[in-house]
Amino acid sequence: MPNDRRCARRGWWALGWVAALMVSHVWAGEAPAAPQRLVHLSAQASERVNHDWVTVALQTRAQASDAAAVQAQLAETLRHALAALRARAPGEGVELSTGAFVVQPRYGREGQIVGWQGSAEIVVQGRDVAALAALAQSAPGMAVASVRMGVAPTTQQAAQVALRRRAIEAFRRQADEVAQAFGARGWVLHEANVGNLDAGSPPPVLRAATLAVGPAEAAPLPLEPGQGTLSVTVSGSIALQ
Repeated sequence: MPNDRRCARRGWWALGWVAALMVSHVWAGEAPAAPQRLVHLSAQASERVNHDWVTVALQTRAQASDAAAVQAQLAETLRHALAALRARAPGEGVELSTGAFVVQPRYGREGQIVGWQGSAEIVVQGRDVAALAALAQSAPGMAVASVRMGVAPTTQQAAQVALRRRAIEAFRRQADEVAQAFGARGWVLHEANVGNLDAGSPPPVLRAATLAVGPAEAAPLPLEPGQGTLSVTVSGSIALQ
């Protein structure tokens, strides 16, 4: 019997020792990591490019005593204008699409509806500025409402890869300089965000305050392409070593 008690005490002592080791291991695993010295950085690469894309918005307006008549007038003008534009447009490089189509009431002084009015748009866009300027004025019943210069999608795609690479290189140079200035042995990338290409938002080159009755009365469009800025931004943080 005494031997059984001694064996039991030894067993409990062994279990207590194992439990102590397990608790010690858990606490060691949950010890907080040493704080990282994080530095947030941002770098940008940009390039000036020539505008090689023009977007011309053509517009027609109508008014009548009821909404159906306004809608019919606008639809008829659009059909004729689109047919004329398709007939005169070059085989490639010109995109035609319909834009906004709006019909809304006109109100009198007493707040009552006195009639209906509306407008419809056709958007003509492409690379050939001279051809588009002439084409935009060949749509019967339509007049130029606005012109916008920009950078063609293909030009943006071609520039995006090179600008991303340059922005990442600029970020790495900044990280090297900051690490050296802080007296660190080096740095490790903690997180990074590589932005998409930013082509900016150039204002319209021309916006007509009033619409001409037809293309025969419209003055030639004096279009001169300018330049735009394409840019890519890389931001993130580094951990100093």
